[in-house]
Amino acid sequence: MKPSKQIPPRYEQPDPCAYVRSLNGSLETVRFLPESHLRIWYNIQSEGYASHYHDALEIIVCAEHQYIIAANNQAFTLNRGDILIIPPYMLHELSGTPHGARFIFLIDISMLKCFQDFKTLDPIFMKPFLCTSSNHSDIYAYIYNTLMQMVEIYFSHNLFWETSIYSLLLNVLLTIGRHHFYNSVADTLQPASTKQQEYYEIFANLLNYIDAHYADDLTLEQAADYSGFSKYHFARLFKQHTHTTYHHYLCHKRIQAAQFLLTNDTELTVTNIAFRVGFNNLATFCRCFTKYANCSPTEYRNKLRKEEPM
Repeated sequence: MKPSKQIPPRYEQPDPCAYVRSLNGSLETVRFLPESHLRIWYNIQSEGYASHYHDALEIIVCAEHQYIIAANNQAFTLNRGDILIIPPYMLHELSGTPHGARFIFLIDISMLKCFQDFKTLDPIFMKPFLCTSSNHSDIYAYIYNTLMQMVEIYFSHNLFWETSIYSLLLNVLLTIGRHHFYNSVADTLQPASTKQQEYYEIFANLLNYIDAHYADDLTLEQAADYSGFSKYHFARLFKQHTHTTYHHYLCHKRIQAAQFLLTNDTELTVTNIAFRVGFNNLATFCRCFTKYANCSPTEYRNKLRKEEPM
């Protein structure tokens, strides 16, 4: 891939080897900066990058002109300053532009999953999160400025640079999570009250419970009983707080788990994976997987196994 222009000296990689990207089928093996769990680079490629996925969180900030991304069966055209956050294991494809530039962040967030309230972010990142000055005007400036702080820290490579970047990433995710939650309850809980905190704690506990028990026969009635609501009141509150239905969310969690197994455990058959993640028949699993991943489980695994020259 030949870049259309030169990378500004201030954005040269601390280690040139960290810039190399490679695919095995559609799986990208992310090469973080040595002895770290992340990398950020100033990307000026004029060519695109084939459909792929990885186990890292990806953040793209358009720096010049436009950048086009296809993810989760959606097309996004980023203009200067626009931000797109793509969750792990989501297939996406990048389209280069002749004169464009963008910052691309790839960050391992597996260690963040130990936090009890991290699961409350899952409903937000069931799809790519687009943040622009128009669609999230109240939090955009903070998120953009914080991401640019992360860029400056990365390329300065001063003491505690990695820890500093993760602390800022947590602030970005915290801002997005709070914005999502408070907007979700704003219509029914005005003004702000202790009820907001009560509902937050209930749903934070519920999402952690689902994360631990998604492979069980976890019905709507059981989830409602766990939360202390009637079935119908629970269904309404769940949709209000997560912007999706309980069934949709549970299927999403199961497909996430299936994607991990299809990528990391090649000894398991598709049928075994289906039952392991909570489906009681193969046909339902395949139909659900195709809906959420935009390809069948077999196609997803074959994309990993197929060698593609870069």
